[in-house]
Amino acid sequence: MSPEFTIRRYRPADHERVLALHEEAMRQVDSFVEGAPDADLEAIESTYIDAGGEFLVGEVGEQIVAMGAFRPADGYVTEFLDDLRDGAAELKRMRVDPAHQRQGYGSQLLDALERRARAQGYTELVLDTSPKQEGAQRLYESHGFEQVRREEAQLAEEEFVLLFYRKSLA
Repeated sequence: MSPEFTIRRYRPADHERVLALHEEAMRQVDSFVEGAPDADLEAIESTYIDAGGEFLVGEVGEQIVAMGAFRPADGYVTEFLDDLRDGAAELKRMRVDPAHQRQGYGSQLLDALERRARAQGYTELVLDTSPKQEGAQRLYESHGFEQVRREEAQLAEEEFVLLFYRKSLA
């Protein structure tokens, strides 16, 4: 029998594995940008948990194989989605280890994040992803997110396309 998938809140001891998981998952979809700032991942507790959001990890056995978070909508997402209301949270850093994908872990993690966001009083989730992340798009759309905008952007001298999604939690 294979180990069970469990979800729990991020702990500081998870930091190195979270960074490695982020890089592995993004490299798999050719979306890892060398040198791109990941300030939120360097300060997970203050950026997510202390700010009124959440950061969860999913484990198989004792190995972290998935992660995801939300925080109050702020920053560039508010520039592209300028009609956000109070109560909007931004879904961030949804990643599943490439060796553990297509087993429902991302879906379970997304459900847990939605439940926690709703319990904390958030009324809407927004997110961005890229066209390269087709699996992520399918996941979000299967959970009721709607693509509402497509934008070209630039980061660390690389141009890319952002797809913005949103979902009401009401």
